Amino acid sequence: MSHIVLTSGIEFAYPAVFGLLALIPLIAVWLFLPRLRRRRAPTFLFSGTHRLANRHRGFRIYLRPLLDALFLVGLILLVIALARPQVVEYQESDAEGIDIFVAFDMSGSMRAIDYAQEEVQRMERLGEKPTNRFEEAKETLIHFVDSRPNDRIGIVLFAREAFLQFPLTLDHGLLHDQIGQLELGDIEENGTAIGNALGRSLAGLEKSDADTRIVILITDGDRRGGNVSPMQASEMARKMEVPVYPILVGRDGPALVDTGRNPMTGRTAYRSVEFPIDPDLLQRMADHTGGQYFRALDARAMRDDLHEILDTYDRSQLEDQGRTHYSEHYGRFVLVALLLFSIHFIGRHTICRTFP
Repeated sequence: MSHIVLTSGIEFAYPAVFGLLALIPLIAVWLFLPRLRRRRAPTFLFSGTHRLANRHRGFRIYLRPLLDALFLVGLILLVIALARPQVVEYQESDAEGIDIFVAFDMSGSMRAIDYAQEEVQRMERLGEKPTNRFEEAKETLIHFVDSRPNDRIGIVLFAREAFLQFPLTLDHGLLHDQIGQLELGDIEENGTAIGNALGRSLAGLEKSDADTRIVILITDGDRRGGNVSPMQASEMARKMEVPVYPILVGRDGPALVDTGRNPMTGRTAYRSVEFPIDPDLLQRMADHTGGQYFRALDARAMRDDLHEILDTYDRSQLEDQGRTHYSEHYGRFVLVALLLFSIHFIGRHTICRTFP
């Protein structure tokens, strides 16, 4: 994989902040035209004011406007800092690989724990916490992303609805970090819109110029909800020549669900729930599109088999913008502004201090 870094120059993250510069002329008028300010009552009266007019005017009378000008410059620099100037670097990457979209199930049934009650109790006695389907599937997905450095990967999350989380990218570091932050409940989890998820994935692959495009569907349940049926979406995939690889996670029969801590014992309580699954549907989807169906009873074996199959596909030259790096430069503007404010404050309260 090769990388080319392109620099776009200085940009501003919040350009609307520059609207504050409209206040600078008003502040300048206030500083340089003191006659517009409200007059204060004199502290004392002096009858011989004509004598003061004949006195030599010292350098302080010229230093005060200069200090006020420095104050205005400091305000301008502070506004620039608030707009967050940054240098943007785009890292273009290219590699020989394939385009893969992963549709990842985040429905409520992914909270299930595929361990027997006795096994869960043994783990808790050892201080271990049993992982649910979502955590195991997320770990498998992270491992998959890390092990395919030359493939562009996109992510669709689905439950009741399907959402594009990431378009195709070679920036696997960003994918790794963002997948690790996913939590159940990030999207409405009441449903399993398999057809919508496959449709979203196909839309992400529609403009792909890769020789090989595939969809990996990770789910633990039957189709519930969505306005596109799984077989309708499979027909679209067949026409686009995109094979689908469904992966069914979880075991048959009842599974345990964490219901919180028991107030009497202080231990985690579980209840047994049976979630509907439809392996025949996933098998038909795979057969209809030329893919292969997997049952993730052994996650490691499933990963090895999947890699072996994907490595047989033709690879093509892929280009991607990759990681975007932002170099922040607001700090230097803040430092100079603080320096100018300090000079103004010290000058106005020492050399140019007015009495009373």
